[in-house]
Amino acid sequence: MTDYLAKVQTWLQDPAIWRGLLIFLGLRFFLTLWAIFVLLILPPPTEPDEVVRPYLGQPRLTEGAVGLLLSPWQRFDALHYTRIAATGYSDEQDSVFPPLYPSLVRLMALPWQNSHTANMAAAVIVANLACLGLFILLHKVAARELGAEHATRTVIYFALFPTAFFLFAPYTESLFLLLALGSLWAARRGRWGQAGVLGLLASLTRLTGWVLVVPLAYEFWRQQRGQGHWKVAPTSSPLQIISEGTAVLLPGVGTFLFIVYRWAVGLPSLGHIYAEYWYQQTGIPGYDLLRALQTMFLDGPARRAGSTGEFTLWFDFFCALLLLATTVLTFRRLGITWGLYAAMMLFFMLLPTSTLKPLYSFSRYTLAFFPVFMLLAQWGQDSRANRLIFYSSVILYLYLSGQFFIWGWVA
Repeated sequence: MTDYLAKVQTWLQDPAIWRGLLIFLGLRFFLTLWAIFVLLILPPPTEPDEVVRPYLGQPRLTEGAVGLLLSPWQRFDALHYTRIAATGYSDEQDSVFPPLYPSLVRLMALPWQNSHTANMAAAVIVANLACLGLFILLHKVAARELGAEHATRTVIYFALFPTAFFLFAPYTESLFLLLALGSLWAARRGRWGQAGVLGLLASLTRLTGWVLVVPLAYEFWRQQRGQGHWKVAPTSSPLQIISEGTAVLLPGVGTFLFIVYRWAVGLPSLGHIYAEYWYQQTGIPGYDLLRALQTMFLDGPARRAGSTGEFTLWFDFFCALLLLATTVLTFRRLGITWGLYAAMMLFFMLLPTSTLKPLYSFSRYTLAFFPVFMLLAQWGQDSRANRLIFYSSVILYLYLSGQFFIWGWVA
């Protein structure tokens, strides 16, 4: 028992662990109280609505502690995941969501016969455990990449980004980001088997996981074969190089297997589902920026949706510009591996185009750009920049999370 307590004490003395834990617990407690307060002041209508409050045929949780703790998170994509956990891909609309997260939810809720309450609770628990791990891992990565003096600031800026409350929601955000960052972190340390497996799991959590192939492949080349200026001089046995090189392709394998599975069970193509249910089509990368400008300054569904929809579009557009600028800076300040990750992720995000919702969920997807928060942490050394980043983030965090709790579309 004494040895166990000594190990726990040593473990908690790690700055990444205790600071990540402190940030997680503080925000988790705050969001619980904030959700209760918002819904007490601005209770949304109780009846479901297929357009603005789509419960997708699942019961609304309102009673007792379950209602207080879970009801605020019964929103949008969360209900797709709980439906998949309960019935699989019985509804073709759900089939754009890869299976890992709802499978974990189903597994955790299995002892309770996968009731909706159990699925919702499991979805929140899985997401929150991943969120805690993500905060700890990001601190470790930032300490290595930037230095210990920037690590905590990186995690704080990340955790308080205006849409970062999604990390605590029953969405794939925290699990995907934990796996993606873990894959890149393992690659940076030359652990190719771990990097490949984590990348594979990331691609089975979200479709964008396949982009990890590019930064992993570059990092593999840099460490194993890149010597000097384009000179190839292997430092390992040919068999080891082949096995490790194969591992970096695993994120692409995950996406490929998901697409093959969908085809094998007769589901419509991903393009059809996105066009039918999310009003998105694949277009010229960046064309949605022009659509957004047209909507912002002329007219469009987002403006006609009222102040919330219009504000969301403006914020999505700001995030798009932020990502464009910081991706260029990432190559210069953080290196090619991080730059390739950001560039590939941004390219994937810029492919869809939509007249109904241009720059769909851009502000939420910004969370995947770890280099953004590393760069902000460096700029935050200046006290004026720190205040600007911190206070503006907190204000928007409160506004957007409050909108989410009352069924306002945020991202």
